[in-house]
Amino acid sequence: MPHRLETEIAGETRVYDAIVDAILSHRLAPGTQLKERELAQLFGVGRESVRGALTRLGHSLLVELRPNRSAVIADPSPAEARDLFEARRVIESAIVRSLARDLTPERGARLSAFSEEEQRAYASGDLKTAHRLSIQFHSFLAELAGNSVLENVMQQIICRMPLLVLARVGPGAEYCGAHEHRAVIEALLRRDEEAAVNKMLEHLQGLEKRFGLNKPELPGTLAETFNFAKLDAAKTLSQGSSLNSDKPKSGKEGN
Repeated sequence: MPHRLETEIAGETRVYDAIVDAILSHRLAPGTQLKERELAQLFGVGRESVRGALTRLGHSLLVELRPNRSAVIADPSPAEARDLFEARRVIESAIVRSLARDLTPERGARLSAFSEEEQRAYASGDLKTAHRLSIQFHSFLAELAGNSVLENVMQQIICRMPLLVLARVGPGAEYCGAHEHRAVIEALLRRDEEAAVNKMLEHLQGLEKRFGLNKPELPGTLAETFNFAKLDAAKTLSQGSSLNSDKPKSGKEGN
């Protein structure tokens, strides 16, 4: 029984982490259905593990759990977009103000290292790493500020933002970019509270202006989202080639 429970928890964590990663990397569109049976088959886990992962995602507001229907990826409305940015302005202003006021040499060194890593990623064209760091930047500031409550709140908000981007802009939306983050960090390193707050507010205002109203058109099944479809496609192609080689020649060549 203990072994079975450990296996179930491990499966739940695997499914949960994969879905969160797909949301953060813009591979799951808002409104996508998450069917227990399909996810269980794709990940090779029991439906209990899938159900546990979906419940956790529901508590994080990343998934909407509807009675007698499949769970779906949350689809933030324009009103929620405004609410999220309003919340971010209040929370992130408090975070950078606190951080600028109590910045230690160790925290300053971590800020500088983060900024350099993000800039290198963009400069080298490593967009996967660059985008991950751009998303991480805001929760990283909350972590450095040392307020666990604000850090947890920011983590939930940051996880909602990729859904908001997909719902309002689409999959081609741009990420923050290192230069705006660098401006915030430079003000923090100077311990200039007002400048740090102003740079953060300017950054958030710029992000808010980039949102449009068009719905994204992300194709695909859950198998394609989690890269399980490649193997099936290869099998189908192989089987098709085999069948074609067995067909009799017609005597006429195609044009």
